Amino acid sequence: MGPTGRVELEAAAEKLMADGTVATIRPSLRAGHKTLAAAFGPDGTPLAVGHYHPANGATEIGGIGTLPAARRQGLGSAVMAALAAHARDHGVRTVFLAYAQEAVARIYARLGFRPAGTALLIANQPARGQ
Repeated sequence: MGPTGRVELEAAAEKLMADGTVATIRPSLRAGHKTLAAAFGPDGTPLAVGHYHPANGATEIGGIGTLPAARRQGLGSAVMAALAAHARDHGVRTVFLAYAQEAVARIYARLGFRPAGTALLIANQPARGQ
């Protein structure tokens, strides 16, 4: 929880537009190679988002994030469930998730995901978001 809301989101969006991130992702979205989902507030502010990018019948759902001011309402879980359902409805047979924190693993378990293996990151880098 925290006060981060629309003002901070707008500043982050401006930065992503300026550094070319949005321009880099836009072609994948338009071509249908990547799917985004979001939960919006009554004023149109995106409160929670996520995406998937399938390949050969499998996909990782990633980028799940919720504005701190909108947390603890189930929005991230709803976005994740919608992405998983959409992927399955569009031919994806294997949906997987990755996490760096046990609290996140518990959220995934509540949505019906179960551990099926472990991933090895071959790099001396912190997990994204840390």
